[in-house]
Amino acid sequence: MKKNSGKYYYIPITVTFVMLFVMFAVVLSSMSYKPVSVNTVEKDSAYDWPSDSQYDFVETEGRNGIKYYVITQNSTQTTTALLPSQSVTGTTNESAFFIEEPTYNHSSTTATAVPTDASAVATTTASSVAQTTATTAKPQRNSDEKVAYLTFDDGPSVNTEKILDILDRYDVKATFFVIYHKKMESKYQAIVERGHTIALHSYTHSYRKIYASEKAYFEDLEKIHDYVEKVTGVDSRIIRFPGGSSNTISNKYHKGIMKDLKEDVTEKGFIYHDWNVDSTDASGINRDPELLIEKVKTGIKKKKVINILMHDTGKSKVTTVEALPDIIEYVLSQGYQIEPLTEESDVIQHTR
Repeated sequence: MKKNSGKYYYIPITVTFVMLFVMFAVVLSSMSYKPVSVNTVEKDSAYDWPSDSQYDFVETEGRNGIKYYVITQNSTQTTTALLPSQSVTGTTNESAFFIEEPTYNHSSTTATAVPTDASAVATTTASSVAQTTATTAKPQRNSDEKVAYLTFDDGPSVNTEKILDILDRYDVKATFFVIYHKKMESKYQAIVERGHTIALHSYTHSYRKIYASEKAYFEDLEKIHDYVEKVTGVDSRIIRFPGGSSNTISNKYHKGIMKDLKEDVTEKGFIYHDWNVDSTDASGINRDPELLIEKVKTGIKKKKVINILMHDTGKSKVTTVEALPDIIEYVLSQGYQIEPLTEESDVIQHTR
């Protein structure tokens, strides 16, 4: 017995060493996927990359309201990891980063309100290469009347009720451009029941899917339209394109698709809205509320009609909720009437 026990004495030790070696190999492998600094680029989000670049952007399912993307560089099969509001570039075999819904180009855009039978385009001071302007179609108003639209994309979420409570506190109405979320029926209903406008954003919010073709876009739009109508009874005809009507990331999947889509949605009886004031809450996770407030204050200067872009995306936009009371108070203090979007409202659309 002693001889046999001696024979197998080293087996547990051997197994232990093998397990440690495997664990070490796994750790070493994961470390090798971390970005290695190569050069520096100034990009606030993946959507600021030119549409004809050599990079592919693949959206993953994400969690807690945060979308994750993998960027693959086609020519060398390397990957660039990019974090919002940072200048971080690395080369690896594969890398992922997180970011929320993009703003169209982080531009400072001015818009002029005009009668509904005409339109005016104001010049834009763009902070990126592409210059974008906004066109505002205006219902008949008094010359000194100012109107503001508070708009929230990507909801509903765990923040929706909090946002609704704040809006009730100030007795103002807003517009929610919604996407599909499981088990959120009561929140879609609450938006409508409490007097706000429920509008359409996307069913999947996957750029790769919805911008693959015009057919794919309208299949997605029909799904979110039918779902909202089923849950709330509202036949919504007000929409916002994911990324805005001037986004360029769609060209990665179908070059020039936005021009056709803008014409087609109008022909089908939908009204698309962009924005001319960006809170910039999409440029990072839980950005400083004071920064969001300041961006709105700066953005509304010299504008008679403002459409403010914000997001209702759960844990990643807690600070948007925190900033909302101050944003509302400032907008009201500047003489604006806050209204929900309707089919007769001012229409602000990006043009190139």
